[in-house]
Amino acid sequence: MKDLITVLDIGTTKISVIIARFDKENFEILLANKYPSSGLKKGKIVDMEAITTSIKKALKDTVETSGLKIKKGFLCISGNDINGTYSKGTTRVKKKIVTHEDIDLSIESATAVNLPSDREIMHILPVEFILDGVGGIKDPTGMKGIRLDVKVYIVTASLPQIENFVTCCEKAGIEIEEVILQSVASSEAVLTNHEKETGVLVADIGGGTTDITVFYDGYLRHIATYGIGGNHITNDLALGLKIPFAEAEKIKSQYGIALPDINFGSLRFKNNNNDVEVIGLDRKPIKVHSSVINEIVYARCEEILGFLKKEIESLTDDISVNSTVLTGGCSLMQGFIPLAEGLLSMPVRMGKPETGIAQMLSDAGMEEDISEQNDSIAEFYSPEFSSSVGSLIYAIKGSFFKEEKHFDGIFGRLKALIKEWL
Repeated sequence: MKDLITVLDIGTTKISVIIARFDKENFEILLANKYPSSGLKKGKIVDMEAITTSIKKALKDTVETSGLKIKKGFLCISGNDINGTYSKGTTRVKKKIVTHEDIDLSIESATAVNLPSDREIMHILPVEFILDGVGGIKDPTGMKGIRLDVKVYIVTASLPQIENFVTCCEKAGIEIEEVILQSVASSEAVLTNHEKETGVLVADIGGGTTDITVFYDGYLRHIATYGIGGNHITNDLALGLKIPFAEAEKIKSQYGIALPDINFGSLRFKNNNNDVEVIGLDRKPIKVHSSVINEIVYARCEEILGFLKKEIESLTDDISVNSTVLTGGCSLMQGFIPLAEGLLSMPVRMGKPETGIAQMLSDAGMEEDISEQNDSIAEFYSPEFSSSVGSLIYAIKGSFFKEEKHFDGIFGRLKALIKEWL
């Protein structure tokens, strides 16, 4: 079928597969499913055979469920080896009026950086263009001038890790068109254009990693990843309560509260103060007070939020963060949002993927009602699937900017350049 996009989002705990159709008339998610993932630790491959088998099972079920043939798709991955760096480039405006070619040349000169042999450029994002000394320009196309400078933010990742993921996918039977970082994808899913302008930090707290991006003045300005996530809370509960990991995951989901019964500034989250029955390592039931569970959960949530605060404090003076958006499965935990507001001292909201879908359709001049979906697809508008849906948005913006002219401009130009250079 024409205009189909397949996204494969591989995380530490789950693999998500989305197939969608996008053209100038409509947008439709045809299939969205999740499957168990094995062979990864903190977003990195530790068992290639295990993750290949997981991918193969996910693709086989997807084909059987949808009846569609999947030959190629976009891959979304994480990892705690992501780096971001600023670079500058310049070019002389050939015809005294800035053209796409001038923009391409300026960006190309900015990317002429020496990278270690084990690093790969994943994303090139403009910060600003400067035309004859006048800065703060977002798109200089058509403007008159002589000298065009550009400042870009280059995101790199481990080349061996990327190659290992692509190899596993190819062995499983799918050709990878492009690799997208989960932190960038999640931002596409949960942010509005206004938030990107005013300054916002996005944290996708998944099972094995916490992926962080900072946007200001419309562009991505900072990126970081920590090898800590919801699985660490589960592991703490398993060790602290002496219960199996699967039982700890269930207890975390049902009874975990990030903000225990303490005074936290003006915030207060009341415990149920009940005993909770859990299954011990010997498979016998034991009773644990809810306050013990919540103290364990709170300690790890406080640590995760401490990393976010550290990233905000490390930013340069020309970047301002005025709000935070938390997404990923951990953001659904009771009390996590008010705890974040207290620790970060700023407005915090939960990020859901329908925000990015609505923004994409608005930018494309389309009006679609995404509220009426079947249950399997509606589930994917949960924060757990922000990177999956965000990858879809990213792929649509990059794949259709030429044909449909909806997303023409700097974003499209960069997507084309990256594909050509790599």
